[in-house]
Amino acid sequence: MEVTRKNFRECLPLINESIKKADFLVIDAEFTGIINGRDVTMFDSPQEYYITLLKGSTDFLLIQYGLCAFYWNETEKHYMNDAYNFYLFPRGRPGPEKIFLCQSSSLDFLSSQGFDFNKLIKEGISYMTEPAETRLRENLTERQKSYVSGNNNIPIPDENKQQIEDICKRVRVFINEKKADSMEIDRCNAFIRRLLFQELGNRFKKEVFVEAKIAENKSRVLKVSRIKSEAEGRNKDSEKKEKEWEEVEEAVGFSKVARMISQSQKLVIGHNMLLDVIHTLNHFFQPLPADYPAFKEFAHCMFPRLLDTKYMSSLPPFKDKVNSSVLEHLLATLSEPPFSLPKAESVEGRGYRRADDKLHEAGFDAYVTGLCFLAMHQHLARMRGDQPQRLPDPDCAALKPFLNKLFLAKTAYQDSPYMNLTGADPTPSRDHVFYLTFPKEWQRNDINDLFSTYGPVTVQFLDETSALVALTRRDQIHSIRDFFEHTHISLTPFALYKAHGPRMPGQVVERPRQPMMTVSSPDLSRVRQGSGGKPATARASPQQSRARSSSVSSPPEPPPRKRTSSGVFQVDELEPPPKKPELTRSKPEEPAPERPLAAISNGRRKAHAATAEDGDRCRDNSEIKHNVDVVKFDSNATSDCVAAFKESDSWD
Repeated sequence: MEVTRKNFRECLPLINESIKKADFLVIDAEFTGIINGRDVTMFDSPQEYYITLLKGSTDFLLIQYGLCAFYWNETEKHYMNDAYNFYLFPRGRPGPEKIFLCQSSSLDFLSSQGFDFNKLIKEGISYMTEPAETRLRENLTERQKSYVSGNNNIPIPDENKQQIEDICKRVRVFINEKKADSMEIDRCNAFIRRLLFQELGNRFKKEVFVEAKIAENKSRVLKVSRIKSEAEGRNKDSEKKEKEWEEVEEAVGFSKVARMISQSQKLVIGHNMLLDVIHTLNHFFQPLPADYPAFKEFAHCMFPRLLDTKYMSSLPPFKDKVNSSVLEHLLATLSEPPFSLPKAESVEGRGYRRADDKLHEAGFDAYVTGLCFLAMHQHLARMRGDQPQRLPDPDCAALKPFLNKLFLAKTAYQDSPYMNLTGADPTPSRDHVFYLTFPKEWQRNDINDLFSTYGPVTVQFLDETSALVALTRRDQIHSIRDFFEHTHISLTPFALYKAHGPRMPGQVVERPRQPMMTVSSPDLSRVRQGSGGKPATARASPQQSRARSSSVSSPPEPPPRKRTSSGVFQVDELEPPPKKPELTRSKPEEPAPERPLAAISNGRRKAHAATAEDGDRCRDNSEIKHNVDVVKFDSNATSDCVAAFKESDSWD
């Protein structure tokens, strides 16, 4: 069912009824954009993931919301659905004016899917947060009190006195002539209208009733109506106040539906739903906190039972059977053996059927998400030897592993696949990740070549001269001991990069003092790789063999901190730096056999494969001197990780 501002009021009781009778609810949303500024990287922690989305996505507008309520038909022994597709547009007046961002690619995508932007702007349902609603109601209450007391009178500026007096004379003539029941006063700005409300009310309070009116050309005029009796005057005042409160209710709009969902305490399902949850809380409840634990507590309080079907499909027994968890691909997979889609019909005009095929319409996507959830739940039930019929209690053992865990699409490949709203988040090791800066002309193949001794690498470009690089073979972590510190290349462990921020080439990062060595080579490849694919041994330079001066260092790292009521953060303590790295010239292990690289880029893509000639041209520079720092790594460190995922999907 399509819901706009024209039929929202009459649909509200139906929506409330659907929510109350539902076994579970499914939501989906469409936005004017996804991210503004820095995107999430595949190595971000759940907390960093949230902070990045908070800064980069909350200024976009939520423009379409899908709600699908699944309820059990006891007679037919199958599920039914009531689905609603809401167009949303906060229009201000009497609510606060909304300023928002648009992302051209998002609008282009919605347009290609048949999204009706004219309907959005003309008929979109307004909404606001709870604090904004409270202020609006308080302001209206005070304003209506002033109608009686007259305490809100303001002095008329000298330059406006003649205009106000002339209009008052026109109203007096209108009253005396008794030729018409009303008259209009146009060509007035907002300030003049405010003065006229005041003066006409004071001078002709018992003779005329003054109200604002929007003309056909959308301009505002004042309508002055004759009062024929004292009772009619009182009725006019009551009607005016009632109309003002109706405007407030219309401005609150869809926020009422979001709060119905929250108050129901029902299981709420979505697909890749982190952004849906963030926008739902931020637009309909209250601005999101910058403190990550506070956000988790807030989200769980508003929606105590959340289930993300993208996360559910990424775990056994579905992980090995689902090649792609994009919603439409997941639906196709679950339509075939060993899965099967359940029957979920609807009353005519109240929901969707599979034949409707309206993907990327928020209401239909919510319906499809519900079907996928039921199919996966039935598959689990069959594996347990149960007869898959009606969904059990949402807190049952079968669903417990999936509850309140929101899928993190961008970090799933690197073992941080979810945000846990009711417990500790995954804390995967990042010992295999490094921050690399390199010349602008470098291609992906140059980075692959640099690390070729240690096997395949995953690369995420941050910009044209820096990237995060992860070893696929984590057993090779202890083999990386040479850190190039010269004017063109720097390599920093991920922990140091996070602690000290991005490191520029040649910048000294505070570490324990250690011997320094230089390598002179006209060809960078000789530094990276000796004959037979083995790293070359560095030659010590007498001029630079002395210890690094302790005077060239960054300030000590500040103590960990946490956000308090005054706005200060506290974070977990980082591992202390190694006490004293040792110098070694031992030859590293033999390189692993070549195998396909699993590389994912972000920020730039290098589609072509560089030839040997291209690589030589890139590396044949003038003689470069290198300082090689030797750092020991703790190869025995352990961490709480989950298995890596095969897929790193987009926001779909």
